[in-house]
Amino acid sequence: MTDAPAPGEVAILIARYGRRWLISEAAGGGYYAVRRHGLSNVMCTTTLGEMARRLAAERERGNRP
Repeated sequence: MTDAPAPGEVAILIARYGRRWLISEAAGGGYYAVRRHGLSNVMCTTTLGEMARRLAAERERGNRP
């Protein structure tokens, strides 16, 4: 993922993480993700690359026993 989103990059994140997160562009710029189930968590980033890294890290933490 790059800092300048290519067409379809949001769709890639939605396909990868959309089961657990609602991912969208923010009105003032950047992106946000809201956890769909469990504890209420909101993630805000300025770039899709940063969002992808944070979602991947969150998934990794969730997969640990």
